[in-house]
Amino acid sequence: MRLKGRFRLSYANVIASIALFIALTGTTYAASKITGKQIKNNTITSADIKNRTIRGNDLAKGLLTSSAAAPLSSAAFEATRDAGPSGVAASSNYTNVASLSVAPGAYVIFAKIDMQSDAQDSSRCRLIADDGLDESNRGLRANGTGEAHNLQLAHTFTSAGTISLNCRTSSGTWAASDTKILAIKVGSSQSGGVAG
Repeated sequence: MRLKGRFRLSYANVIASIALFIALTGTTYAASKITGKQIKNNTITSADIKNRTIRGNDLAKGLLTSSAAAPLSSAAFEATRDAGPSGVAASSNYTNVASLSVAPGAYVIFAKIDMQSDAQDSSRCRLIADDGLDESNRGLRANGTGEAHNLQLAHTFTSAGTISLNCRTSSGTWAASDTKILAIKVGSSQSGGVAG
């Protein structure tokens, strides 16, 4: 059977075929043969880099640090009292157990105290920083078993101030031990919102 029409190999057909072959294989060749030495400095832009392919350890130290961000600086201050006061009579007035003086600034403050009583009792402690206040109530057993109060608050002192931990009971005599006040100075403190 004879084909109708004749196929002619022409110069244009050969060149078009070669151009198609190069176009289809050229990108693979370029990807495997181009190195960093062949790329002119300052010619690669963000648009040329595939997203999420560069990691932090590929970049110079400090490059990812924001120049607008304030340096993170904090300091912690602590007051401790291993034992005492002891033999404190019940009263409606608070007895100071520990105090901590601090410089102006914003603080996150934590306090802890173990209280014991010789009577079944109710105890109340207050952590005070200027007008900032946190209170804790705990029942105490007559057998002298220690009960822990844990208190916390955030407060900004506009001038040098004092943080104090004061406690009282309603009956019997009481003693305190393992008392700590920890104040961590932070960049700023904000209050607001309601826990839900």
